[in-house]
Amino acid sequence: MQQDLIFYIITTVFSVILGIIGFFLKRTMDRLDRNENAVQEMKEAQYALSDKYATKAEVAEIKAAMQKLSDNVDYIKEHTTKNEDFIRVMTRLESKIDQYYQKNQR
Repeated sequence: MQQDLIFYIITTVFSVILGIIGFFLKRTMDRLDRNENAVQEMKEAQYALSDKYATKAEVAEIKAAMQKLSDNVDYIKEHTTKNEDFIRVMTRLESKIDQYYQKNQR
């Protein structure tokens, strides 16, 4: 009888210990699963964001292209005729042609 009581106490304690270990192990595994899901969601969000936004290298490339365009615009401003100047020169040319034509008509 005494041996049976000791056996039941030992098996009960052993079962309780296994239950406690199982509980904490299950809780830890659930937490690990949640963390893995969160990491996966963050990776997917990062891929989605990478399609929307430019990387630093792409921004640097865009800035270089913008600078090149700006330089080209400045060059065009310096080396082309303005519309007003063109109209003024063409008007003078037309008047000279008209004068020449009138001279030769007489």
